[in-house]
Amino acid sequence: MNTLFSKLGLTKKEADVFLKLLSLGGQPVSVIAKHAGIPRSSMYFVLEKLRERRLIEEFERAGVKYVKCIPVRDIATVLKAEERNLQHTLALLEEQLPALESLENTLSVTPKVKFSEGKDAVMKIYESLSQEKEFCTFFNPAVFGTVVDASLNTIPAILRESGGRAREVVVDSPEARQYQKKFHSERHKIKLLSKGATFLSDCIICKDRICMVTYGENQVAAIEIFGKTLASTHQTMFEELWRHLPA
Repeated sequence: MNTLFSKLGLTKKEADVFLKLLSLGGQPVSVIAKHAGIPRSSMYFVLEKLRERRLIEEFERAGVKYVKCIPVRDIATVLKAEERNLQHTLALLEEQLPALESLENTLSVTPKVKFSEGKDAVMKIYESLSQEKEFCTFFNPAVFGTVVDASLNTIPAILRESGGRAREVVVDSPEARQYQKKFHSERHKIKLLSKGATFLSDCIICKDRICMVTYGENQVAAIEIFGKTLASTHQTMFEELWRHLPA
């Protein structure tokens, strides 16, 4: 029974008063306080909590206010009403979410960081790109191919399935030139870095997250940072570099 009252949002004191009221029936506050062993002044606070939970009712008799529990079978009705109200509130939230997000001060939001390790975990991050309409990457095909047991078809396959768009700045190498020749298209644009420029990790930039993939000799790991402002900063840097690279 303690679990039930806890789920109803009652403290032990509130649950004890509720049970005492069940046995007493309708009584003035002074009588309830006496039988429950609680000062009358404190009892008003306890009864207010029970009233908020819609577990008690009040009525008057000869000018005296009485309090009683609702019939226990009516508790289910109270819970169902709360559930309907919750569903209605959720629907309103979904409707107003775009407007609320437009007012959100993104600078006050602490970015969420997620660390993943191992080939399977990192491949799941790449696969999650299918949910993005558009993204950009800094990509090193030579490193990617030597560490991850997957072909270089990963991002192209995702774009075919999702209908999304991507732009990639790729480290120049024989693998990169073959990759560009095979997959460059209107929806999947690929540019090569200048000769000699390189990096040993990859970076995926989405609307509200960035993902940095780093490689060791026999292992791979990734850090995902969820935050619109950080994603926007990396997007700006990508745009500047993209603008200066030859098509």
